[in-house]
Amino acid sequence: MKPLVYTTIIILVIVSAGIFTVNMLKKDAETLHNYMLEMESYINAEQWEEASKSGKKLHAQWEKYKKVWPMLIDHLEIDNININLSEFESYLDSKDKIQSLSKLSVLKILVRHIPERESFILQNIL
Repeated sequence: MKPLVYTTIIILVIVSAGIFTVNMLKKDAETLHNYMLEMESYINAEQWEEASKSGKKLHAQWEKYKKVWPMLIDHLEIDNININLSEFESYLDSKDKIQSLSKLSVLKILVRHIPERESFILQNIL
């Protein structure tokens, strides 16, 4: 009887940790996505100073998440975001509207993809 209780407790702890992790990733990804939407509107309006300020906020937030996320997700995902964020910042600094919006779209897809990839669905288990 004791092994069954211990096994049940361990399974509950693992599942709870997984749910907590996925919820945290969703919240963090949503925060990053909101910064990106804000920047997108500034870039479309060609308000480069505001877009730059918002870009700095995004970068600062990403630096915080970048320290925690490697324990939770594949490092390749983080590398892809780092590379595209760096390219985006270069385009933003040069005030290249088309390239900035293009890289921002890629970043939005990458960030939204992470919680989907880590969630508990049959597709991810199989």
